[in-house]
Amino acid sequence: MKKILLIASLCGMVFWVGAQAEPPKTEGKPEVTKEKPMSFWMSQKLDYAKQILESLTSGDFDSLAQAAEKMQFVGKIEGFVRNRNPDYATQLRMFELANQELVRQAERRNIEGATLAFNQLTSSCVACHVQIREEGKSNPISPPTGSADSKTD
Repeated sequence: MKKILLIASLCGMVFWVGAQAEPPKTEGKPEVTKEKPMSFWMSQKLDYAKQILESLTSGDFDSLAQAAEKMQFVGKIEGFVRNRNPDYATQLRMFELANQELVRQAERRNIEGATLAFNQLTSSCVACHVQIREEGKSNPISPPTGSADSKTD
């Protein structure tokens, strides 16, 4: 019962954090299809990464820290949901450390340190997604049965 309440309150907090942010821009977002699904969490993190990059280029340290903190929060919730895989847990820890450093450097108003931390954060994202794709190749999901090609009238 406690786990259900915790998950429900965490989800509510994610939606509250998302409501506090600017509405996500749909232009330029990757297309989500059955073959290439994108989770709600990944979409949120991608929006925050764009905000971080924009904040870095404009030198807006307050927006930078806010976007990094929101990304860190969403990452923690996603990690809570997906943390069963030990390889994912390792990647998640690298993501968290890079994100913490990004917040720290933004608070120090250190553009070089924040840029380096963002590069490390980006590298952790890419490494995790490479791992996920590799796992998908070694353990592919079988296509649904009863496709249009196999129908008989």
